[in-house]
Amino acid sequence: MDLFRNIFLRKQKSVPDEVRKSLNTHFGGASGIEWSFHEERYEALFFHDDIEKIARFDKSGRLTEYRVNIFPDVIPSPIREAVSSEYEIMNCIAIYSADKLTYELIIRDAGLIRYNLILDSLGNRTGLSVL
Repeated sequence: MDLFRNIFLRKQKSVPDEVRKSLNTHFGGASGIEWSFHEERYEALFFHDDIEKIARFDKSGRLTEYRVNIFPDVIPSPIREAVSSEYEIMNCIAIYSADKLTYELIIRDAGLIRYNLILDSLGNRTGLSVL
């Protein structure tokens, strides 16, 4: 029960105007915005251009990272090619930060064992763990 409470009931905190303005500057027209505050940063879950996104901001309103779910048919070739034919891609998220672009994939093997795979923008593996 505490696990779900921590996931769904993150600490609520009033969102400063600077943070709200930054969201609007970067993602004008965002809708369905839900805010949370954890690990000393503000996180917004929202829809932008009909795609669900998550953006993270520091207390001054600086965008530090945003995540976008990538539809299977638009996963970049280097990322798709980096995944062995022994695995099925179940989900792909592009993670944009100030200095890099990474991809977080959920993949599974023939035995239905799922893995979390992290790749850089060129398709080089930077992390792999069993889920």
